[in-house]
Amino acid sequence: MRKNDAVLTRRGFIAVGGVLAASAVHGDAAVSQGSMASAPRVLDPFLGTQGVPLEVGAPCLQAPGETTMGVSWAVSGLAKGVVEYADNPEMSGAKTVRGGGYGLVPIDVNALQVRLTGLRRATKYWYRTITTPFTDYSNIYDAKLGEPIVSSVHSFTTLGAAAKTHFCVINDTHAQFKPFQMAVRKVKKLSPSVCIWNGDATNTTQQKKTAVEIFLNPPVEDRDWSADVPVFFESGNHDFRGSWISKKEEVVLPRDPSERRGDQWDLKWNFALRLGEMALVGLDTGEDKPDAHPKWFGLANFEPYRRAQAKWLEEQFARPEIASARHKVVFCHIPLYADPASADYPHDGVKVDPHDFAFWSRECSGLWGPILEKAGVTLVVCGHTHRFRFDPPSPGRRWAQVVGGGPELGVSSGKPDASRFPTVVEGLVEGGKLRVVVHDVFNNRVVLDKYL
Repeated sequence: MRKNDAVLTRRGFIAVGGVLAASAVHGDAAVSQGSMASAPRVLDPFLGTQGVPLEVGAPCLQAPGETTMGVSWAVSGLAKGVVEYADNPEMSGAKTVRGGGYGLVPIDVNALQVRLTGLRRATKYWYRTITTPFTDYSNIYDAKLGEPIVSSVHSFTTLGAAAKTHFCVINDTHAQFKPFQMAVRKVKKLSPSVCIWNGDATNTTQQKKTAVEIFLNPPVEDRDWSADVPVFFESGNHDFRGSWISKKEEVVLPRDPSERRGDQWDLKWNFALRLGEMALVGLDTGEDKPDAHPKWFGLANFEPYRRAQAKWLEEQFARPEIASARHKVVFCHIPLYADPASADYPHDGVKVDPHDFAFWSRECSGLWGPILEKAGVTLVVCGHTHRFRFDPPSPGRRWAQVVGGGPELGVSSGKPDASRFPTVVEGLVEGGKLRVVVHDVFNNRVVLDKYL
């Protein structure tokens, strides 16, 4: 919800956990991941690395599923990549998976992506990335490859009804890397089964390299935070802003296409999956202004998008594995509820507002709220307002709502404001009840610890 959009500049990244490739598997002289240097770049990066050493970022787990897992990672030049995975840490009998679908395997100068499929539910796997630079691609029939670069071995566990019931949520990080480091350090310490990045990861994205820095290679100490914790991404309003951002799936993998029917193809970020005793459901509230707002220049088409999600949502709650979950938890960026007595209430995203942004979404509430009520949802987790808030259930609304904080570190509009701090929202089931813990990662305290 930040008003001042900014285009980030590219920062160098340090490769994490590089190891020498075994010559018996990958050739005689594999090289290790090195530190990111400010070496000069060739004019056209798609002609190959041209003698400039390739630098490779840590792998990032994305779009987790019960039988699928996405892996994305940053590169500094033209390269191809594969993922090796196995059911043991020694990587014995590892399988190799290439990116893309049928036909041509994708190569890129910024980011590589591989989706693992056919996995077993609630099962731990170990994996590593193998990245090979194209040193010269000026002639397609005489391209030259460099030595493969092999990452450290990391692990993940697929979702499912037998998986550990534990999630974390971060939100409104806005490419502010100091509070982002605080949040991801807490996520690493809590070691949840999954993390939901609940919108406004970006500000305004004009270039792919900006998205690569934010999602794959942040300039923070714990830049490998998502190498072992799978991440769901739900868009916030800022994640639709900028001339490049419509291509964000080149950096952040959407859901596996097999989860969608043809008429739901564009609902590529929504998810509904079991995680132990919970069902996790992700929705996209879209922008915080009406589609007809003049600032959109006719580019917005969010109102039909929200209606399509309502139909999808009803279908997901009817699935036996979702309906039978003890607790159903919904994640979306813009809050679905504001107390009618609060100052937020008039600013609902339906009309052109004097504040020029919504504090909550009346449209989403009207479309989705009755479905959530009928399904017996326990909790809705949101962001957007940059201020922590908890709304307990009330008559006519059986679900609670928790709103995470933003990137401000005790300051608002240049003045001290103790209500402004970044959060990590944690959820787990204990004794059949959903326990919600909200961590203020700036002041190192717990601001909510409640059973629902």
